[in-house]
Amino acid sequence: MNNSTVFNSPAEASQWLKQGNLLAYPTESVWGIGCDAYDEQAVKAILAIKNRPINKGMIVATDSADRVTSLLKPLSTVQRNLILASWQPHDSHQARQAHTWLLPISTGSQSIPKWITGRHNSVAVRVIAHPLIRELCASFCSEIITYGLLVSPICNTSGQPPATTLNEAMAYFAHDANVTFLQGDTLGYELPSQIRDAATGKVIR
Repeated sequence: MNNSTVFNSPAEASQWLKQGNLLAYPTESVWGIGCDAYDEQAVKAILAIKNRPINKGMIVATDSADRVTSLLKPLSTVQRNLILASWQPHDSHQARQAHTWLLPISTGSQSIPKWITGRHNSVAVRVIAHPLIRELCASFCSEIITYGLLVSPICNTSGQPPATTLNEAMAYFAHDANVTFLQGDTLGYELPSQIRDAATGKVIR
């Protein structure tokens, strides 16, 4: 596998992730760079290339709210309904924005590694709207038998603007033999993704 490989299918990209490698991929508004959230060495490789401290925590993306049912269960019905509604496909006449929620980790909820949560007692989760990445997460989960959580920080290097195209993503990371790319475009969301605290409703970003 050379360091500028571009996959054309989520199934191929899933196999690459299964081997502990990193993948740059399109999301709703910009590109992300990810790996299996439960692979400590792969996550630390992303932290290293992005020069990101581990205590900040990492956003994870998945294809379905069913993957994080145990994290949603401790919340109130009102809180859960608000989160689930934000993860539904957007009406074409509304401003489109991706929504990430800080879900509290409580006794009995699924295990989330400390290299994902960092110093926090919560985990930042988004059910991703991009159909290509939803397919990737579903394939990834079925193959490695995990919760199907894909690390999803912005594809850039420290202090640089996020990649919005395949070419921009490759300009950042094509030199790294552990990184490859999934062919595709963003969904064209103009608003940056929003991060909110599920317990308080407070907008973090």
